[in-house]
Amino acid sequence: MNSNSRQFLESFIAIETFLGDTSGLPRGVPFTQHVDTLRQTNHAVRVFAEDLKAFARLRNVIVHERGGGQVLAEPNQWAVERIAHIRDVLLQPALVTQFMHSPVWTIDADETLAVATQRMYAQHYSQLPVYENGQYRGILTVRNITYWIGAQQPASLRIDRVRVRTVLEFATQRDTAIFVHAQMPLIDVVGYFAAHDRRGVYLDAVLITQDGKDTQPLLGLIAMADIPAINEQLQLYV
Repeated sequence: MNSNSRQFLESFIAIETFLGDTSGLPRGVPFTQHVDTLRQTNHAVRVFAEDLKAFARLRNVIVHERGGGQVLAEPNQWAVERIAHIRDVLLQPALVTQFMHSPVWTIDADETLAVATQRMYAQHYSQLPVYENGQYRGILTVRNITYWIGAQQPASLRIDRVRVRTVLEFATQRDTAIFVHAQMPLIDVVGYFAAHDRRGVYLDAVLITQDGKDTQPLLGLIAMADIPAINEQLQLYV
């Protein structure tokens, strides 16, 4: 058995063990059944499901099918590197804290819209979490600012007199952010954005606190605009 086959099988066994320990299915259940079960709840497994099934077929050829005592198929370098990457994403996932923007600029609900827009411009932000007396109130975005401005009379438009709370309360459907805990795998954030998109709801940001509670200090933020870079880092091709 050459080096590629040995490395491939080591990664496969590590993944197989992880899936078996996580799925809750009885021992002896086929590898692909573990994949199909976990893909319902585990975003990383869902993303890599077809790769995992293809690698299971390759594993069977390597282990069981031989011609003249020789392995009939050997994994190429891409397959070795790909399965090792999937193993690492599943077993040693990058966390949201390794990618999030931090520190995060926020805005008080009683601050003026002029201050908010100046802060967004200075920091190149398209959204600002809004707080009032330390309590999270919502997220101010370029989109809901634009909607609010469009509903005003130009002659009376004074953003230096309008409070952030006014703009936030104006939106019929408030822009959306969710809170997650600091130990969440980064790939799960991709899943949250994808799930909101499937429901036709735009998720503006994922906000990170220690335990995922909106009453805790804000540690960082991941925005929709970060998803392409996350996909590249995690080698998500779907």
